[in-house]
Amino acid sequence: MINKISELSDLIGKEVKIESWVLNIRRQGKKLCFLSLYDGTAELQATVKLNNVGEDNFAITNDIYRGASVSLIGTVVEDTRSVGGIELQVSKVHIIHPSLETFDQEITPESGADVRLTKRHIVIRGPKSASVLRLKSHVIKYLREYFYSRGLEEVVPPLIVEAQAEGGSELFEIKYFDTHAYLTQSSQLYLEAAIYSLRDVFCILPSFRAEKSRTRRHLAEYTHVETEHAYMDFSGLLDFLEDMIIHVITQVRKYDSDILELWERKLDIPEKPFPRVNYNDALKILKENYDIDIPHGEDISDAPERQLVEHFGKPIILQNFPKKMKPFYHKIDPDDPNITKSADFLFPICGELIGCGERETDIDSMLKRMGQMNPPVDPEHYYWYLDLRRYGSVPHSGFGMGLERLVQWLLDLEHIRDTTLFPRTLNRLSP
Repeated sequence: MINKISELSDLIGKEVKIESWVLNIRRQGKKLCFLSLYDGTAELQATVKLNNVGEDNFAITNDIYRGASVSLIGTVVEDTRSVGGIELQVSKVHIIHPSLETFDQEITPESGADVRLTKRHIVIRGPKSASVLRLKSHVIKYLREYFYSRGLEEVVPPLIVEAQAEGGSELFEIKYFDTHAYLTQSSQLYLEAAIYSLRDVFCILPSFRAEKSRTRRHLAEYTHVETEHAYMDFSGLLDFLEDMIIHVITQVRKYDSDILELWERKLDIPEKPFPRVNYNDALKILKENYDIDIPHGEDISDAPERQLVEHFGKPIILQNFPKKMKPFYHKIDPDDPNITKSADFLFPICGELIGCGERETDIDSMLKRMGQMNPPVDPEHYYWYLDLRRYGSVPHSGFGMGLERLVQWLLDLEHIRDTTLFPRTLNRLSP
């Protein structure tokens, strides 16, 4: 049986076999060698002594370099000085596949961001980089747990689409047989159709935005977490999202404390309700406290968003955006026809984490707003979406969240590119 390193703390005093990669190798004289190992689950120090393995087997260590994959048999012993509090006393060494001596030249402590991105396939071998990817995997699990516990069903909408939820110039156009199509920016419209089948639905899929942004929180390809809920109003949606955030943080603190510790991250659980800030009030706060003057009806960009979050010292919900700022599918507030029932969740570090809102069900209002958009939206491209309003629509709401931004915030990462396996940005298509 081959054991994972993460299992060894329960096997102290027993002989085990592990297969792993070599993080580092340190030789002391001609009779002792220390191997730092990482097998994708945990780190381990292995001690190879000439007296324990024999002269011929010990000689194999001379051919081991960083990055090599090795198979080791040995006894697990306690050692409080080692990572994880255990050590492997090796009795047999075997090289599964060697590594070149030049491994150390691939990435050095002085390597800049461009080199580290070019050599991303090497960078992710390190336990600290791997911990981000591991947390991302766990967060997806926690989100799914939460969604299923609330009765949602997972669906898989298409990534190749004819029309988009938001339109504009931020689309990746592709050739689709004898016509043209786009890579999706959002699955929202398809999720709205799915509520008629399954009532409450979610998807966790890639989305693509051709934004020419060089900020620390933008990717051209990212993981989009989206839901849609039948018979749910705007207030119910905000409550659902607050509970979702609290659930994820609670699970991370409970099951991923080792990763938080590795990144020296102290993660507090926000209290409900999160502060609600109306768009108009946000403009006043920025003007009066930070001398930032944003014309009414314009988006609040990255830097002012950070100022708003800093002002409150915690995540906030920015809500009640003017109608002219939002696409045709956002519900107009019946108490104020100039605003929509929509909101953005703004968080430290990552800025806008979630965009959400109640959906418009009045088809006449939607058609009028389609004609007012710049450029106008052709209703024919949305015939099936408008049919949803013609045949038995109900109050419904939903949201979209960038998974990578959530991970960036959870670990207080400087750049979002560190949250994804192989980042796609304005200037990065390789590897």
